[in-house]
Amino acid sequence: MATELEKREKQEVGTTAAEQLKHSGPAYSPDVDIYVSDDAALFIVELPGVNKGDVTIEVDETQSLIIRGKTGVKEPENAVLRQYRMGDYYRAFQLSDEYDKEKIAAKLENGLLEVTIPKKEEAKPKRIEIKA
Repeated sequence: MATELEKREKQEVGTTAAEQLKHSGPAYSPDVDIYVSDDAALFIVELPGVNKGDVTIEVDETQSLIIRGKTGVKEPENAVLRQYRMGDYYRAFQLSDEYDKEKIAAKLENGLLEVTIPKKEEAKPKRIEIKA
């Protein structure tokens, strides 16, 4: 099965998800790359214009990983050319039970948020020793 990688335009978040941001103004779904290994899942989220203190990451009662980011950047008026949309960010992902939600780690640097979620020990592959 081939994996298709794509680059897409910034999509505005729908009304239901945007309401969860509890703010006025546009909210966008940031681009995300997800990598999975035997030990963890790594989410790399593009959050341009968002400072460390303006990002929230939580796992709710439905096992959804929710990422919110608030930009402090105001869009200038009278744009002649506009290729970048400004606004806040919202993205949610459903997590399976194999991940340890208590050990989530995150860092934000240069507009990229990295969220690492380790797998529970019992979900990691086990190497079986063969005896002679």
